[in-house]
Order: sequence, then structure tokens, then C-alpha cells
Amino acid sequence: MSKVKRGRFQLESSYLGLAASLATLLVYEPALHSFAPFGRFDEVVTLFVLCSLLAFVIAAIALVACRCRERSRWLRNGLAVFGSAAFLAVLFLPLPSAATVVAGFVAGTGSALVMEAWGVRYRGCSIQKALLHIAVSCILAALLMNLIGTVPPAVSGALFVILALAGSDMASWGAEGGENEVGETGNAASDSRAAVSWKTLRSMLAGLAEPLIGLFLFSLMFSTLGDHRVYLYYLSFLLGTLASGLCIVPLLLVSSRRPLLNLIYQVILPLLGLVLIVVALVVPADFQGAVSRSGFMLFFAFASMLFCASVVGYATAGEFPARLILGTSMGAYGLGGIVGTAIVMGGGRTDLITSIFLALTCIYIVALALRPSVLAWLGKGSLGFGAAAATADEEQRHESSVDVLASRCGLTEREREILGHVAAGHSSSHVARVLFISESTVRGHVHHIYQKLGVSSREELIARVTAEPSEK
Repeated sequence: MSKVKRGRFQLESSYLGLAASLATLLVYEPALHSFAPFGRFDEVVTLFVLCSLLAFVIAAIALVACRCRERSRWLRNGLAVFGSAAFLAVLFLPLPSAATVVAGFVAGTGSALVMEAWGVRYRGCSIQKALLHIAVSCILAALLMNLIGTVPPAVSGALFVILALAGSDMASWGAEGGENEVGETGNAASDSRAAVSWKTLRSMLAGLAEPLIGLFLFSLMFSTLGDHRVYLYYLSFLLGTLASGLCIVPLLLVSSRRPLLNLIYQVILPLLGLVLIVVALVVPADFQGAVSRSGFMLFFAFASMLFCASVVGYATAGEFPARLILGTSMGAYGLGGIVGTAIVMGGGRTDLITSIFLALTCIYIVALALRPSVLAWLGKGSLGFGAAAATADEEQRHESSVDVLASRCGLTEREREILGHVAAGHSSSHVARVLFISESTVRGHVHHIYQKLGVSSREELIARVTAEPSEK
């Protein structure tokens, strides 16, 4: 995919396709809530959701273990349509519980294939473009879900199936991210056939910890807090999605040479969560339910877009097989939903359970806010070489000098990218977080850069870049 041109916005088919998928994804509870006022929703939805999530996790595990890269587009489309139609059948017709179980497993498998296809499509695009597409698609999906929930049942059912097919099939349109493309360090064959070792999995989980935990908590919280019988929970999430997307999109269109993802992760998201906690503590008890519902739906709508974009970033980096990253992320989301749904089926939505999960969310929010400070205290943050105080002209000269030096010394594109960060005084930990690769990979690249530039320390490297004349 081409990179986003900052300050410009162009509507693409993938916006509409991803929105259609999110509006009809049968393991995404807000999509199911479109039908809350109709038929046998309350009777069948919990069992259906549990079965679909189980199938979703099984499919995610198979995605991690499977060595066959090619998956049938027709199989994906067929499961998407059949799963949607089966869900509507058990929702509106007096079918036995066995039919609900079968429908759930078909829907979960189809959902996994659809999400894998969208993950593959966006692999290879920039993190900024991925987040922009996800935010815009979530806005459109919220509008589509509201439309489904307001038209007559027969029309909403037909619209649901049509959107499910369109969202599934459009994942292959254009192939910008490409089912035949992989990250920059691999190729299609190695991505599909490489064995997954425990060391590889452990290294990937360490880098993906923030989005994986976030996806787990998002799914857990929604399945626990989102009462199927209370339409206001669904409405709160739709409004939260709209508000979050409308905040993210303008931010991404701002022209800036600095990594905006760090700003969102380390400043905006934690501040949003901390404000939410403060408000929840000072609001009178009579309004606590509404505040908790609306506030946490807003926070997780914002955060889930960021988590999904981060997953795309890791897949694009090419350090680990994309199927491993996508499968693990899908598994984290599915497990969160299974745990939450099982708890609700076993004991209901008690105040104690709700309080525990809210506390876990608060701890996660605080951890996001404090992590940069802790890393800096441990000496793993930025070294602060002029990066914070550099003017626009200084940044431009720095970038130009890096480009000249990289071209003369034969650096690869990734080495040139890392050289720019290291020469600006950033640590390996910081570079790893920005580029979605491990610290060991960064250190390996830095070693090769030292060899090509004929230096032996960061101080010499910085001096070499500083002394390099920029392009005129």
C-alpha cells in the first residue's frame, strides 16, 4: 500500500470493505447488538457468542501452526455468508440449541478467515495509514450498525448478509497489501513454511505485549460489561467509536516528522484513561453506571483502533511471520471474549466481577502512562540528543545528512531508517518500539551500520552524521 500523504485524505474501497466486515463480524459483539431488540436475541446470543469465539480461537491457533499460506477466497466468502444467514436463522426462528452451536462454530471460523484476509491486506502499509484506515472504517462501521438496528427486521437481515459478503470479498480487492507480499525481511515461501519455535514466539510476545493485553481486556470488558438486554451499552459503544475515530483521523492528517504513534500511545491514550478514572471516582454513585459504561466504551473504542494498527505495524516490520502475529492477536481477542462470556454464563454480571475487571483496566491504563518514565529511569529510553529541541531546519539537515551517508555507504532501507534514529540519540529500546522490531534486531542492524561506516561507537556514528554535508 502506498503511504499516507499527511494533510490529505482520499477515500478508498478498503475503508468501506473493512467497515462492512466490522459491522457484521460475528465475533465482534457490537455488530451482534444491532439485533438486540429483535427476535430471540437474548435467548441465543450468549451461547452463539461462546461457540463462535471458541471456533475463532481454534482457527487462530491453526493459523499459527498451519504451513499452507494459500486460503480459498471462495471458502472465506461462503463461510461469511453461511455464518451470517445461520445466525439470523437461529435468532428469528425457533430452532434447537444444537443449531445455535453449529451456527456459532461456522461463524467463528468464517470470522477468523475474514480477519486474516484483512490483516494480510494491510501488511506492508505504514502504521500511520493502517491506523487511519482502521479509524475511518470504525466510524463507517458504527453508522452501518446503527442503520442495521433501525430498519425493519427483514431489511436488516438482508443488509447484514450482503454487507458480510461484501466485507469478506473486498479484503482481496486491489491486493495493495497483497496476499503475495510479506514484510521487508522475508518472502512468501519463508513466511508460510518457517517453523515457529518457542524462542521466536516468546520474543514476539514480548514486543506485542501492549496490544495483546489490550485486545484481551477489550474483549473481556465488552463481554462482561455489555449487557445484551441493555441497548444503552450498544449505543454507548457506537457513540464512543464515532467520537474516538473523529479524534484520531484529524490527528493523523497533521503534517509532522515525529512518530505520532508514540504520542498517541504514551500521552493521549494514558491521559484519556486517567481522566476516566478520576471522573469515575468523583461522580456520585447514582450516575456511576452510566459513567463507567460510557467512559470505558469510549476508552476501549479509542484503544482498540490503536491496538489493531500496532499489530499491523509488527506484521509489516517483517521480523516475525505475519501468520504468527495475526494468529496470536486473534487468539488474544478470542480468549478475552471466552473468559468474559463464560463468567457471565456461570455467575452473571455481579458488582464484584465488574469491579475486578475495571480495576484490571485501570492498572493497564496506569502502566501505559508510567512505562515511558520507567524505561527512562532504567536507562532504556531516548538519550535526548537534540531530538526534543531540534528545529524543523535542523531536523531536515539531519535527515538529509543521513540520506547522503546511507547512499554513499550502501546501507539498506532498514539500516538507513535505524541510522536516522540512532544518530538522533535514541536508544535501541526506543528504536525497537518505533519500528516494531526487537532490541536484538536493532542491535544487529547497528553492528552492520558500524561496519559499513567504519565506526566503533554511537559517539563516532553521531559525529560522522553531524560532519556529513547535507544535500543541496
